[in-house]
Amino acid sequence: MNGRALAALVRKDILIELRGREVVPSMAVFVGAAFVLFRFGLGGANLAGGARAATGMLWVAIVFTSLLGLARAFAHERESRVWDGLLAAPVDRALLWLARACSTCLFLIAVQAVALPVFWLFFLQEGPAPSYPVLVAAVLLADVGIACLGSLLAGLASSVRAREVLLPALYLPFAIPVVLAAVRVTTDTISPQTSGFGTLERLGFLALYDTVFALLGWALFEYVVED
Repeated sequence: MNGRALAALVRKDILIELRGREVVPSMAVFVGAAFVLFRFGLGGANLAGGARAATGMLWVAIVFTSLLGLARAFAHERESRVWDGLLAAPVDRALLWLARACSTCLFLIAVQAVALPVFWLFFLQEGPAPSYPVLVAAVLLADVGIACLGSLLAGLASSVRAREVLLPALYLPFAIPVVLAAVRVTTDTISPQTSGFGTLERLGFLALYDTVFALLGWALFEYVVED
């Protein structure tokens, strides 16, 4: 029952996006514009020699891009006045959070499938080839963490009038650990370092971060959406 309900909720989110095209196109335009601004703001310089600076910009752009999608999380349900119906449905309310986290993660992956090649073309095309399996693992783990955390906070902010202001204030401080770990892992895929934490340890940290906020989202969402 829960599996079928989850699949139906995720399908709803995807169909709404396919019909309205509100979230993914705006996220793609934003991240593309951010890369263009970074490129010309740095005088068109290639950053192959400064991989950490380049990947830092990449993940800052991804985090801020995710805010565009999270700001619209649960907005359609409230604007269409079906939110109360969803809460009254005979399913665990945590499934609403899980479905939103899954759809947000899918939207992020869709945007990154375009954004990452553009970023590489702009900044790192002359650098060494990265370790693609490690890079994909880091991106997916970071996406899951962003989706789990962001969906929980979006549910908390969705009932507030100033949610566009409240959501970034809540979300960005908690996103800092993801950015730090993802930057180091991504940098190591370009220019491997032998000192400090290893890549596997940082991937493990991202997995732990995902687990913590997945458990918190599942446990707390029912209380978050109570009026």
